[in-house]
Amino acid sequence: MKIGELAKKAGVNIQTIRFYEREQILREPRRTASGYRAFTDEDLQHVVFIKVCQNIGFTLSEIRQLSGLHDSLGKAGGGDAKSLREICLMAAQRLRLIDEKIEALQAMRRNLLDFLSQPAECPSQKNLAH
Repeated sequence: MKIGELAKKAGVNIQTIRFYEREQILREPRRTASGYRAFTDEDLQHVVFIKVCQNIGFTLSEIRQLSGLHDSLGKAGGGDAKSLREICLMAAQRLRLIDEKIEALQAMRRNLLDFLSQPAECPSQKNLAH
């Protein structure tokens, strides 16, 4: 399939596909005789995998690592225990980072609410606290 079709099926734009290629997160596709990129269903699955990883908070660097591990699982028929453990470890680390960010944001929110509740400092802002 051409790049436009891949982008449409994956729910991204063409520039995203080109970006993934430049960043070497997506392999460089073969080219047709006329120079068009020729993507496969495997490339589509890979772009979808990248988007899932981004949506759960992984960085591009982490996605590069995860992609290699994910490919290892596919080649091993899902039986590569080492790759699976590494994926789970990365996911657990990402979850810890997200929890830390949530705690920091909750503390900031509490501090802002405290500030807004001080009538001498912010008398007309009480309604903004909700």
